[in-house]
Amino acid sequence: MTTSSPAPRAPTIRDTPTLVLSANLLLAVTAMGASAQSVQLQRQLDDLTDYYALPASNRRDHRRDRFRSLAQQWRAETQWLSSTTAIAMNPAYQAIIGMGAEALPLILEDLRQNSGHWYWALKAISNEDPVVPRDRGSVKKMKSAWLRWGETKGLVRA
Repeated sequence: MTTSSPAPRAPTIRDTPTLVLSANLLLAVTAMGASAQSVQLQRQLDDLTDYYALPASNRRDHRRDRFRSLAQQWRAETQWLSSTTAIAMNPAYQAIIGMGAEALPLILEDLRQNSGHWYWALKAISNEDPVVPRDRGSVKKMKSAWLRWGETKGLVRA
């Protein structure tokens, strides 16, 4: 039986300090005899540094703004409802679920700061439920379980 190694992954923003340090070290070593390759490498490093120095995308801010707008609308429209089903079926809440996995860190951040009935959305998007059966119905314990889950998944900071 052969095991295949995982496919290489593309560098991410979290890898940037390592990439920049590695490239700078390489350039320092080759700086004594600046070859065409080292000049090209320096240009690529400059491009990489410029790329990561700017926001990765305006889309992320747009998503956050959209999430906040939908969450505010959802709260305003459901603040007097007692039915969990009615709260979760609200069009703004459903639009947040429709944002998919990109909404998870935003929901968890909002859950930490404001609480709220985000459990239906979290479960629907993640297809997971970290809440043990005996803690269901205890908002405090449910919140704690989901925040721990988000921390283990790297979606929110501890």
